[in-house]
Amino acid sequence: MKTFAALLSGPAGTTSVTAHFFGKQLVLHDLGISVEIDQLIVSVGGMEQPELFLNWLDTQGRQATLQPLGAEAIATVLQDAPASLQPPLHKLWRERKHNRRQVSGWLAGLTSAAVLAGALFWWQGSNAIGALAGLIPLSTEKQLGELALAQVRAQGQLAGSGAAQQAVHEIGQRLTQGSRYQYRWFVKQDDSVNAFAMPGGIIVVHTGLLRQASSPGEVAGVLAHEVQHVEQRHSLRQMITSLGWGALVAVTIGDISAVAAMLAHQAGAMYFSRDMEEEADRLGVQALQRARIRPDGMLTFFQKMRDEDSGKTAAPGWISSHPQTAARVQRVTALIAGTPCPNCLPLASSSWQAMKAALPAAGKR
Repeated sequence: MKTFAALLSGPAGTTSVTAHFFGKQLVLHDLGISVEIDQLIVSVGGMEQPELFLNWLDTQGRQATLQPLGAEAIATVLQDAPASLQPPLHKLWRERKHNRRQVSGWLAGLTSAAVLAGALFWWQGSNAIGALAGLIPLSTEKQLGELALAQVRAQGQLAGSGAAQQAVHEIGQRLTQGSRYQYRWFVKQDDSVNAFAMPGGIIVVHTGLLRQASSPGEVAGVLAHEVQHVEQRHSLRQMITSLGWGALVAVTIGDISAVAAMLAHQAGAMYFSRDMEEEADRLGVQALQRARIRPDGMLTFFQKMRDEDSGKTAAPGWISSHPQTAARVQRVTALIAGTPCPNCLPLASSSWQAMKAALPAAGKR
């Protein structure tokens, strides 16, 4: 058993500890804390010196991060970590070197063109951040998604199985064949009419939306839109844009620990630009047509939410985060009319009725 020095950061602050691996656990024997290996998420970073981070959520769903101190401690982790942790450790460590060189080049370029960078920030700062965020490695994007998912899990009422999740999974799989992402589908017990995408291919649908949908095609329309926020990296770009330049640099070199604690405030509450919303609508209609699904469901769901919105002071969740619904109804109507799909059919779902029967009544947990 070989120990290593590390710095533990968590809700109680930062403290120096000694740690070691024992079986399938990470043990902080100074504090009597043991963490299961499958709960750890690895991240890497550091501009001048290499840094490695082991992240997890404590029993209350709060972020904790362990940073091995120095090259010797990092070498101990890379050598002694259990087999299940070895692949992500070594993969990210190798990628870090490439990403660090890449970011150093970007920063050098920005330094040599300081006037241009300043003008960009003054003129269109959030768009510049969004464009650079698009260069973040896919592996880092997936880590961000996993940490965001962990924060959503900590809020409770999230299901990764069951009749409702199975129906969402069945519909979603039709829309994501051939994607570079491995999509994961979740249903959250929540009465609000809402659905949202997180970086890396994680989609969450509220039970309130599933109750509101009158057909599989309407759910497919919502999922097609949310999937495009992932495919076009809108979720990633918007998350990083809202966190700023410092977060962009940290995440690009693989250090996600700096932004992990802020992810809970992002999931389900991101406001996309009009251009992003229009792109997600347009490409969502195309995705439905590629899957030979009639895109009418997207339109009828938008119409339903528009009508709901017009009769209420407070808009439903999915509408409040996806503004200008009336204009979008007109736009989607034009898209469908302009790209007829004679081979598209109404979507049938073998698990639709079971899902509807299994949904709890509104207000019940």
